[in-house]
Amino acid sequence: MSKQTTVLPERQQRAAQPAQSRPPRPTFWSRVRLWLGLGLGLVLLVVGVIYWQIFSLSQAITVADARPNAPLASPLMGANLLIIGTDERPGFPQEGVRSDTLMLARLDPAGRWVSLLSIPRDSQVALPAVGLDVTKINAAYGQGYAGASRLYGDATTSHQGGMALAAETVEALLQLRERNMRVDFVATVNFAGFAQIIDALGGVTIDVPARLVDEAYPTDDFGVMRVEFAPGPQTMDGATALIYARTRHQDSDFGRAQRQQQVVQAILQEVRERGVLGQVVTLPALVRAVEGSGDGIPPVVTTLPVARFDVLFALASLAATVEPGAIGQFGLGPAHLAATNGTNLIWDQAAVQGLLDAWQQRPVEVVEEVDVQVFNGTDVPGLARLVSLDLEQVGFRMLPAANAPLVGEQTRVYHTGGAPTTSRRVAQTLEARLVNGPLPEGVASTAPVVVVLGTDAVR
Repeated sequence: MSKQTTVLPERQQRAAQPAQSRPPRPTFWSRVRLWLGLGLGLVLLVVGVIYWQIFSLSQAITVADARPNAPLASPLMGANLLIIGTDERPGFPQEGVRSDTLMLARLDPAGRWVSLLSIPRDSQVALPAVGLDVTKINAAYGQGYAGASRLYGDATTSHQGGMALAAETVEALLQLRERNMRVDFVATVNFAGFAQIIDALGGVTIDVPARLVDEAYPTDDFGVMRVEFAPGPQTMDGATALIYARTRHQDSDFGRAQRQQQVVQAILQEVRERGVLGQVVTLPALVRAVEGSGDGIPPVVTTLPVARFDVLFALASLAATVEPGAIGQFGLGPAHLAATNGTNLIWDQAAVQGLLDAWQQRPVEVVEEVDVQVFNGTDVPGLARLVSLDLEQVGFRMLPAANAPLVGEQTRVYHTGGAPTTSRRVAQTLEARLVNGPLPEGVASTAPVVVVLGTDAVR
C-alpha cells in the first residue's frame, strides 16, 4: 500500500513551522536600540577624530619643562600659565630671540574664572645664572634660549631653555614662591603664530577706544612704517591685530599691555561665539595654524600637555563657563613703580603683592576701592552730574563729573586697569558697552573706570 504525501501551500508551511525557527519581527524598542547604537557609534567616531586632531596638535607643540624642579600641577586644581610673545624671525639669526610680551594667566576651572596679569618687558630683574645683575625681563627668554644646554642640560632645546629661564625669572620678580605658587606651565607664541591663529578664526572684532597713530612701527626687515587705527569697533585680520597689539609709540608699554589683553579677550570671544559645532569645524584650521609651515620656527610651543584628559577637561570647562568680558585684567603700571633706572622699571614689592592679592581672587569677589568718573559726551547740560548721582546712590565712589567731546549715540565704560569688577558693574548698571583699554581722545582722568555718555543715556 503506497503512502500518500500531502503538499501544503507555502503560507501554511510557514505557519506549521515551530515558532522558534521563524525569524522574529523587529519591535519598536529593538529599532530604538538600533538607532541609539548607531548614534552612539557616530558620536564616538566624531569624538575620536577630534581627539586625534588634538593629540596630533599636542605632539607637534608640547615639550617637557626643562626646569630641574618643575612643578607637578593640573589645571583642574588651578594653575598659572605664563604666555610669552616672542620676536623670532627666520633669516635673521644674528638678531637673537626676545620676549616681546609677558602675560601670566591664572586659570581656575573649579571657580570658573580667569585673570590676566601683564608684565612690562622693561621690568628690571637680575639673571645671575647668565651673569647679569641688572637687565630687562625680556632678556630672560633670549638668554635661556641661547644657553639652553649649558643651563639645563645637553638634551634641552632652545625653546625649552628660553621658557625655563623666563618662568624662573617671573617667579622671582613676583615672589610667587613666597605665596606658595609657581609658574606651572609656559606657552610661547611668535608673531607668525599669533597672526595665523586669528586668521584661522576668520578675524576678531576690536573696539578701538581712541585714534591710534604710530609713526615708527617696526617692520620685519628692521625698518619702520606708519600705522593708524580709527576709533570704534572693527574686524581685524591676523596681521592687523598683531600691529594693534604691538604698537606702543603713541602712549607707552602700559597702553600696549592693555591692548594685548583686549586682543586676547577678542580671540576668546570669537571662539565662544562659534559654539561647540563651530569650534569643531574651526579646529583643523587652528591645528594647521599652530603646527607651522615648516620653516623651522614653530609658531606655538608649550609645556602644557593639551592632550592630557585633565587638561582637556579643564580647558573645555573654562571655555564653556567663563565670559571673555568677565576675565580679570591686571597689569604692573605706574601705580606700582618704586623707581626707574634709565628705561628700566623697578617695582615696589608691597604694591606688586597688593596687585597679586586681587589677581589671585575670583574677579567677582574682589572688593575694589576705586573711583569712577562720568564724562558728558552729549549736548545735554548736566547729564553727567545726574548719572554720577545715580551711580553714587547705588554704592559707587565718584569723582566730579566733567565734559567730553561729542561721541555720538553709544555710552561706553572704559576700564584702564586694576578694577575689572567695578567696571563690569558700572557697565551693567548703565547697560553700556565695556571697553578694556585706553581712554578715548579728548578725555583725561585719574579714575580707572570712566564713563563717557552718549545720546542713549538721555531719557
